[in-house]
Amino acid sequence: MTAVLGEVATRQIQWHVSPLMVALLYASMSAALVVFAYGFWRRIRVWRLGRPEVVWDHPWARLRRMLIDAGAQASVLRDRLPGAMHALIYFGFLVLFAATVVVFIDFDLGIPIMRGAFYLYFQSLTVDLFGLLLLIGIAIAAYRRYVLRPSRLEHGNRADALMLGWLALILVTGFLLEGMRIQVTHDRWASWSPVGYVTGLASHGVVGSNATLKDVYPWLWVFHVFLWHGLLATIPFTKLIHMVTSPLNVYCANPGPARGVVAPTDFEDANVKLGIRTPFDMSWRQLLALDACTECGRCEAACPAFAAGKPLSPKSVILDLRDHVRGAFPQLREAGRALGAGDETRAQAIFQSMPPLAGGVIKPDTLWSCTTCRACEETCPVRIEHVPLIIGLRQNLAMEQAAVPAGVAETMANLEAREHPFRGASASRTDWLAGLEVDQVSSLEEVRAVELVYWVGCAAAFDERVQLVARALVTVLQHARVKFAVFSQERCNGDVARRTGNEFDYSMLARANVEALNGAGVERVVTHCPHCLQQLRHEYEQFGGRYTVMHHSELVSSLIEQGRIRLAPGVRERVTYHDPCYLGRYNREFDAPRQVLDALAVERVEMARSRTESFCCGAGGGHAFFDDADGGEKINAIRAREAAATGATTVVTGCPFCLTMLASGARAAVSEDRPLRARDFVELVADALVD
Repeated sequence: MTAVLGEVATRQIQWHVSPLMVALLYASMSAALVVFAYGFWRRIRVWRLGRPEVVWDHPWARLRRMLIDAGAQASVLRDRLPGAMHALIYFGFLVLFAATVVVFIDFDLGIPIMRGAFYLYFQSLTVDLFGLLLLIGIAIAAYRRYVLRPSRLEHGNRADALMLGWLALILVTGFLLEGMRIQVTHDRWASWSPVGYVTGLASHGVVGSNATLKDVYPWLWVFHVFLWHGLLATIPFTKLIHMVTSPLNVYCANPGPARGVVAPTDFEDANVKLGIRTPFDMSWRQLLALDACTECGRCEAACPAFAAGKPLSPKSVILDLRDHVRGAFPQLREAGRALGAGDETRAQAIFQSMPPLAGGVIKPDTLWSCTTCRACEETCPVRIEHVPLIIGLRQNLAMEQAAVPAGVAETMANLEAREHPFRGASASRTDWLAGLEVDQVSSLEEVRAVELVYWVGCAAAFDERVQLVARALVTVLQHARVKFAVFSQERCNGDVARRTGNEFDYSMLARANVEALNGAGVERVVTHCPHCLQQLRHEYEQFGGRYTVMHHSELVSSLIEQGRIRLAPGVRERVTYHDPCYLGRYNREFDAPRQVLDALAVERVEMARSRTESFCCGAGGGHAFFDDADGGEKINAIRAREAAATGATTVVTGCPFCLTMLASGARAAVSEDRPLRARDFVELVADALVD
């Protein structure tokens, strides 16, 4: 019963339960922990099938991110209603778990901490209120799942309803137990437990007798204990496993600025793996990510391919892979044992009896629909990295199965024959320079004589529309008296090969470019193409290429700020800016292009989806060179309509592929009465230059 020890607030732990019941508590807890440990060990055994990957570098950066994203729920709260719901459940569960730990410390370890102000403010008031918030969160989750029924959630799974009902029942029985104790013992500190106090009054009103409440209490206590321990035991076998795997995946995710980078393939290795065919070809971190998925559907809601009706849902890719790996674990374990014993023949026989992950578990059209825009990764609250996984699956389709769309095969043939991806282009890489006084450099002495090298890229070299962008940039740089030159040994950066899974072609191009750049001593580079930027700044590091690389928006913005570019006041045109995926989400440059537009004194308006939430133009992942999967709408048409909805007359971007796609989308989707032009921002700058 409640006691007052020298006027110190406290209560009796394990009130009105027999020693046998307490022993039952310890026995059931032990059994639940054994089952929990076994279930989690089963998950670990699956992860261990994957190839090694280092995730223990940058420990403090990883820990900080885990505390912010998982601990403080920062990533979850970006989505208001689901975020608030999840935060109520998460923090409520956390506080109740802490309260259980307090009981353990006080009762089992004999350290009297459930006393005085701590007992009143935390163990009574705070725990009561957070228990109520947890119950509200569960109610919101049920309302959202079974009344609102958003399409991005998985429906028809009875386990979801069971988990919500189970959690709610644990809370309700807990409040009933607290209320019964308060009512029967006439607890003088009852007002500090408002939910329990009201529950006790209601219980007494229903039963009408404290004696009856006292008789029911121990049996309800046993039921409550079994509910909680049963839930604990089921965690590794249900969606609730994400309580452990999600924070772990956040910790293990890539901590650096290089985003969407694919692991290189060692083609000199006699046992080289051509992409991902089996779970053994995935890294252990990728297998962990499958179990970290919360099935929230945010990736699906952000995916441009899914929005356009293409056969791709990033969520389904993860869940289908997860379900396959779980279901095939006995065969995979047997294959692992065969590999461990050196029996490659037996292992390959097992693999051949199973569908390949690429093209089998995940259909080819699904994989080829991805634009590699990383919108799914940006919105994922547990930092699952979908794009490297999808590219790994594409690698197997392209290099082992030779199953690629016709446009991809033609593009690779162009790359191999001409070192650029454009079909039918007969011009040389430097023909666009005709009439411009621009130096070309290739040697160490020549490179040392300039401030930076302008990496032009294939689009400007072979696409007449994009050549206007390159010429405009040359005009601006010459106006600012920047001493620059183009690199005469430039060839395709290989991005389209890597994104379509043709890693061998990419490796050849990347190594050749790095060898040429390093041989000429190139250190500082500017490019107007975000895909070139991604390769030169991040991915060429895998081959020994380390350069200071700027996007032209960064350079032009800096030159304007320094006063080296002088702009005439022009017509206050209404423009909207489209964030290229490879400049924004990949390289985190959002401000420089906007600063340039503001310096031009245009009327700049934002689209509904911008910056990290920008909607892809549809060109990424090689789609500039091959058609979308059959069915659905054109992604660029959707984006052009979003630009036109702002009332802008011009959509401005900083990517040659976005420029082409937006112009095409505007012609297809925007009314002729209100035409929409697509331009690179540097063209506006060139038009506004004054001496």
